[in-house]
Amino acid sequence: MKLVRGIVDRFEGDFAVVEMDDESMLNIRKDRLPKGVREGIVLVIEDNCIRIDEEQTKRLEEEIKALEEELWK
Repeated sequence: MKLVRGIVDRFEGDFAVVEMDDESMLNIRKDRLPKGVREGIVLVIEDNCIRIDEEQTKRLEEEIKALEEELWK
């Protein structure tokens, strides 16, 4: 399996709804996710293994913060 990324959009019941790079939505059982996953976290899925992309998550959070600051100037 190739490496793919997605952002946790929301949780619905026992599933995380993840928006993938190609804008498709993927439901992943919560019990398959690494500890600490929350909305907005970037996940990397590779060879049936799911991990948090700490660097990309931080970058995304910084971009969102900058946009919010610009909006409220």
